[in-house]
Amino acid sequence: MNTLDIVLILSAVVYALSGYRQGFIVGATSTLGLLVGGFLGVQVTPILLDGFDPGLGVSVAALLVVLASAFVGQAAGAYGGGHLRRRVTWQPARVVDALGGSVLGVAAMLLIAWVLGVAAGGAELRALSQEVRSSAVLGTVDKALPGGADRVLSAFNSIVDSSRFPEYLEPFAPERIKAVPVPATGVAARPGVAAAQASVVKILGSADDCGRTLEGSGFVYESERVMTNAHVVAGVDEPVVSIAETEHEADIVHYDPDLDVAVLHVPGLEAPALEFGGPAESEDSGAVLGFPENGPYDVQPARVRDQQTLRSANIYGDDTVYRDTYSIYSVVRQGNSGGPLVDVRGDVIGVIFAASINDANTGYALTADGVADAAETGLGSTEEVDTGACTL
Repeated sequence: MNTLDIVLILSAVVYALSGYRQGFIVGATSTLGLLVGGFLGVQVTPILLDGFDPGLGVSVAALLVVLASAFVGQAAGAYGGGHLRRRVTWQPARVVDALGGSVLGVAAMLLIAWVLGVAAGGAELRALSQEVRSSAVLGTVDKALPGGADRVLSAFNSIVDSSRFPEYLEPFAPERIKAVPVPATGVAARPGVAAAQASVVKILGSADDCGRTLEGSGFVYESERVMTNAHVVAGVDEPVVSIAETEHEADIVHYDPDLDVAVLHVPGLEAPALEFGGPAESEDSGAVLGFPENGPYDVQPARVRDQQTLRSANIYGDDTVYRDTYSIYSVVRQGNSGGPLVDVRGDVIGVIFAASINDANTGYALTADGVADAAETGLGSTEEVDTGACTL
């Protein structure tokens, strides 16, 4: 139990007393108003904030819009319910009405707390996100609701989530960050790591359906074949691969939004292919290679924290998936997506796909074994595939 749980329990007591005083009739109408108001807030927020770049301010504004909308709806519902309750004069009925109101008040409060918790769990509000993910109360509410209920909030979550990475963990699952030594700074100078630069590419593309230019990293793993994340090219029709200041047109020949992997065929690309290595062990040294924030080539020392199977939504938030991953001690930024995590020999042991929203020194990579089938499928594919809609 954490601080948030204590606040929720105290709030439940307050809502129980308030519900008892108001009664079931007023509670039902006010709860209906609360839910309708909250639902409208969730639906309207993406429209109101669509033109703003994701960030802390947008996350806070989104939460405030939903809260304000919910409270206005609750007040309107309570006003209407008050008129109805005054017509109930039989004493036994009023007792049942009061008890029912108490239960309903607590249930409504917990449901709204869950809605806000789903959003806060993916927002750039680290202290709050940590409290939400470790909350026993919200975790219990989440288990009581139908599976996948949080997917209803996917559009709202995309506004609140300012990380520009896909969801890597369920909203109420605690993030396990294993303590390991600080990464070795000299890893970038290792011959294999230095040589890997010749195989790492920048990927750019325009996603017309959401009016954004997407960028990320990737790496050559076979002749004219580049691997990256699916969310890097989601909604992109004509990706461009840049290497050694030369741009190449590419075709997307494999696209897996569940695993978050894509393979590009780049005709005429002349670059050495990296080999897949691994499996890695906890505390193994390595490096994150790529082009963060659409900038120049960058090498960040890394150390494997742990190997984990993460349960979360796919990149569209419409299905639950399991991913075999490494959590790593490194600096992972927007634009590193799709780039390789290499060991000290320069072999690929993972594909970067997410950064922790709770810890600035933690990132996540799909394991080499986890992407092996996608690599094989992409190697045998020549036809361009559809990449759906953009996600970020």
